[in-house]
Amino acid sequence: MTEAADSGIPDRKRVGFIGLGHMGSAMARRLVEAGYDVTVWSRTAAHVDELVADGATRADSPEDAVAAGHLFSMLANEDVVRAVLPPGLLSAAPPGFSHVNHATISARAAGEFAAHAAAAGYGYVSAPVIGRPNAAAAGALTILAAGAPEAVEASMPMLEVMGRRVWQYGSSASAANVAKIAVNFLIAHALQALAESITLLERYGLDTGQFVQMINDSIFPGVIYGGYGDAIARGSYTPPGFTTVLGLKDVMLAVQAAADAGVDLPTGPLLREIFETSIAELGEDLDWAAIAEITRGRVVPGTP
Repeated sequence: MTEAADSGIPDRKRVGFIGLGHMGSAMARRLVEAGYDVTVWSRTAAHVDELVADGATRADSPEDAVAAGHLFSMLANEDVVRAVLPPGLLSAAPPGFSHVNHATISARAAGEFAAHAAAAGYGYVSAPVIGRPNAAAAGALTILAAGAPEAVEASMPMLEVMGRRVWQYGSSASAANVAKIAVNFLIAHALQALAESITLLERYGLDTGQFVQMINDSIFPGVIYGGYGDAIARGSYTPPGFTTVLGLKDVMLAVQAAADAGVDLPTGPLLREIFETSIAELGEDLDWAAIAEITRGRVVPGTP
């Protein structure tokens, strides 16, 4: 009997992981802890050092991670994906290669990446995630997966290590990205709704912390209205779990997806303007709940 069988962990299957920010590092570490031989690469060497200390294998280049044969990536946006994983590099991947892309990207980009994979003969899976870094560290992410059926099936054991549940969205890779874009657009609305309600309560001198507890205990239980509501009530936006810059990116992804589908999103321009104002006036390094300060600053002068 093998050591892997004795310990209850899988055989030391090799996978690659590229992109080791707060989310990527936590996700890659879950794979290491589950017994996978994870070859890691990041543009920030210190992030690689941390994972290697925990048992990962160092990649000297993205090519080394691709050579593992099954690559997971958590990069900032589609332009970074193109820069780090250009078509020529992926076309030279070993037989049976699959790329699982966890980035929140546009439907257009997902279609582009999937089309290249099909033409080059490798598997492509869109697998954006829902959850913050603490959820990633606990293996409690919600993962949305879509793409070539064989590649999705082969990726499921690893996805199930990283996520609490994997929701499959079919064979069109862009479907998972549209679903994730819609989720983040919904969260942006929740942040703005919280900002407006809490600002109203403040102007009447009411306890906003109690209000957040009340809605979280009744009609809006969960991390969005509870966690972000508490942050807005306290005006506490550091350290950021998700920055206003990333929030603006995702609002614009929703606006673009709507335009491509011929759908009018009336609140899209307003959210864009609020996020842009927040970035310009408050900076780029705050949590995206900081957009609440724009509403707080728009209280009509002279009112009680």
